[in-house]
Amino acid sequence: MVESGKTARIVAWRSLLGVLGAVALVCVSLGAVPTHKPRGASKAPAADTGSDQTDAQRYWGRSVTIAISGIDSRLGVKQAHADANHVLRIWLDQGKIEILSVPRGTHADAGFSSASLNIIANYRARKGREAYLRKLAEMTGVGRIDYYIEVGFSQAMGIFELLGFRGSAATTLHVLRTRKAFGIGDHQRCYNQAQFIRQMILKHFPRSEGALDAVALRGALAIAETNLRYDVAQMILAALRSKGFPRNERDISITLCPRRHRPQQFDLSSPAKVVSLGKKLDRKLQARGALPRKPTFRVETYQQRLHRMIVEAARALDRNQPARAIALLERPYEQRAWLQLPEERGRQHFMELMCATLIEAYSATGNILKADDVRYFLAQMGVPMYLNLGVGGQPAEPAHLH
Repeated sequence: MVESGKTARIVAWRSLLGVLGAVALVCVSLGAVPTHKPRGASKAPAADTGSDQTDAQRYWGRSVTIAISGIDSRLGVKQAHADANHVLRIWLDQGKIEILSVPRGTHADAGFSSASLNIIANYRARKGREAYLRKLAEMTGVGRIDYYIEVGFSQAMGIFELLGFRGSAATTLHVLRTRKAFGIGDHQRCYNQAQFIRQMILKHFPRSEGALDAVALRGALAIAETNLRYDVAQMILAALRSKGFPRNERDISITLCPRRHRPQQFDLSSPAKVVSLGKKLDRKLQARGALPRKPTFRVETYQQRLHRMIVEAARALDRNQPARAIALLERPYEQRAWLQLPEERGRQHFMELMCATLIEAYSATGNILKADDVRYFLAQMGVPMYLNLGVGGQPAEPAHLH
């Protein structure tokens, strides 16, 4: 039975989002992915498979690294703090994955006069992405980062829904951001995030075969900020399967860097489990007086801000001020800001308005490549009227992916 386009896209999203935790295990013979060749065996310090195993595992051979970062960037703000910092090291010759996770409060000298500000979360905001990735590679001991995947609040909400957490995406985000309910604070939060990545890979990867078509894959890559190219992503699923991944749960391990505590184990594999855990954490927070009295996110307020931005940008175009329209909408577009809206029709409406305004503004300033990037994105989101055809009538890759 052939799946409908929408169903195929959802299954494909889930497959890829599981693989985003394991991005870049690609056949070396294809030469598509840079690999690291260690001189000898590598011993992961106190690797944790998420089970009762505590003995270190040994890794050897070629590897590929991918940084997965959760970015705390407020609506329309360029500056971004890295609140979630994870590096996936894919051991090509073994078909195994290490998740190396750095708590956000880990010391990293960002040049602040106050020592308390010199942490990895602030390093991203102060030094920029490239310097942050180099620092993250240094802190995890992987040598270098080959690929990066960054998601903000809006993108995370969309991803959680596509992973099956529709109706509980906000709770999932809350659980994965909670630290004050735990005795070891930030270390437990970081570990919970790594466990979520691990459990989603194990849950969704076996379902990926046969469901991921080209259109769905292009759409899945569109949601995050990433340097992962479409052609590389196409090879990932096949390469992982060729290694028999995952053979068992121990094919993915977790290591905190630095590891100073033994974190608790939580089942985060389903919405029901996450919602139940969220209630327990809220009771703990309330008992400690750490539960916010007012909601930190109000849908109505957020939607009104988005609406004002779009209206003001449209008025700027009417006044022949396309640069002003770009200044207003470029960052919210990059953040996929509409994904924080709970209602699907509202999301679609705001997405199309924002993108149409940006296309007109970019075109008016002569920035045809950026206008084409937005058209390409809309095409991957199922808005065919914006499809930008390249040579031979095929959808053209965005300029920034070439």
